[in-house]
Amino acid sequence: MSKQPTPEDLEAAAAEDVRRADQTLAALEQRVLDDDPDVTPQEIETARSARHFAGLREQAAKKKAAALRDQLLADARKQAFAEARAILAEHTDDDVAAAEAAAGEAMMRLREAVRARNDARDRARRVLEACPAVQPHNPVHGQRTLYPQFGYGQYMGDPILWLDGESFPVVNEDVVMDRARKHPAQVDHDQAGREQEQARARLIARDAALHGEDRAAFHQLPATRRKAALDRLGIDWNSHMREREKTHDLEPIQQIRGTQPWH
Repeated sequence: MSKQPTPEDLEAAAAEDVRRADQTLAALEQRVLDDDPDVTPQEIETARSARHFAGLREQAAKKKAAALRDQLLADARKQAFAEARAILAEHTDDDVAAAEAAAGEAMMRLREAVRARNDARDRARRVLEACPAVQPHNPVHGQRTLYPQFGYGQYMGDPILWLDGESFPVVNEDVVMDRARKHPAQVDHDQAGREQEQARARLIARDAALHGEDRAAFHQLPATRRKAALDRLGIDWNSHMREREKTHDLEPIQQIRGTQPWH
């Protein structure tokens, strides 16, 4: 199966035909000017006709090339539209709505869990408070007191439940809900931190390898990077600086401040 010619192929082929026709006509005309008796008027007329025809064909080729370019653009546009629509279909607004609804339900379950936990705290405290055999332990402001492993009391008018020697507080519903809302951003932040630390570790490893491979190039590194690499190699920085002094190439120790090794 032959390859479909491109617009450039069509234009180039037509231009070549015109070039050859021009050369043929020019050569015949030059022969006439050179007084060649073998050139006939018919040959000149035929060459001029061929050149005119080649010019017409070139115009036709340009029109065909322009139409082909338009068709190629239309095909590319159609393909791009189809591909883009297919991508959009992978994740729709319905998917977002479903995920949002699921997240909303999860937040409601979280809220109910917080409220149930706080309600359990209050009910447990009321049981202890209602029992005449359990005496309250009320802390006094400014005094250190040993609190019971389990019990109840009040502090500045607020009810307290003691558990394992400490106050068992009410869980702040708003704080927990806000922490849950911020969880995705926190995950992204933690991941970015890990990636930054990994990049820093790779740079230190490369610098440490350079210390063994090309000592002169290693000494051209900023002081902070050299120190991090030497720390990785277990080489004392002060010993390194004394070695640099011996080579009359001492750099101010202040250089090791202010620039992070991974910069």
